[in-house]
Amino acid sequence: MSELALDEMSVLSAIYCEKDEFELLEKSAEKGLVFRIQMEVEAATSERTLLSLLFQLPTEYPHCVPKISVSSKQLSRKQCQHIKQSLLEKASALEPDPMVHELLLWLQQNFTELTLNDQSLVEVQEEEYIHLQRTVKVDVDSSGKRCKEKMMRVLCETQVSDLKRISSFEIKEFLSLEELQREFEQVGLLKLYQEFVATLP
Repeated sequence: MSELALDEMSVLSAIYCEKDEFELLEKSAEKGLVFRIQMEVEAATSERTLLSLLFQLPTEYPHCVPKISVSSKQLSRKQCQHIKQSLLEKASALEPDPMVHELLLWLQQNFTELTLNDQSLVEVQEEEYIHLQRTVKVDVDSSGKRCKEKMMRVLCETQVSDLKRISSFEIKEFLSLEELQREFEQVGLLKLYQEFVATLP
């Protein structure tokens, strides 16, 4: 591993010196340097998000970009992947010099935009879905003919913090309200069910 990488790690450990902010996980000739940095970033809404960033500096670093992993209990897996990909793209555009600290500063400055862009994509996809339901024949009428779902309506729009990710789209039929309630509960939407679905006629 290069002296530049060792010097950069020393600087980072001095900057992120509070409890649990910096942790050296591995130092070897095979993998180079592997360390974790935990940092809080602030969005435009003043909400603070704790990020855990894992960096691996290969022996060729800084002549190659670091390997990066991003995780956070406050963000979705998709958002973390988007941040990771954005960091890698930024790293590829930089000169072959020690860059981890510069990447962290860039992340702090652009965090709001990165997370808002991801949320905007989700909202656009939801509006694509509603539009298709009302313009494409996705249902059948009482005579068995294919028809458009014009009766569908949005019950509410809200943000949830404990929603469990749904990996795929599937159609389910429930024989009772109890089964439907359990399904909402399994994905962390029991409150939504109680406020909007259970009150439907």
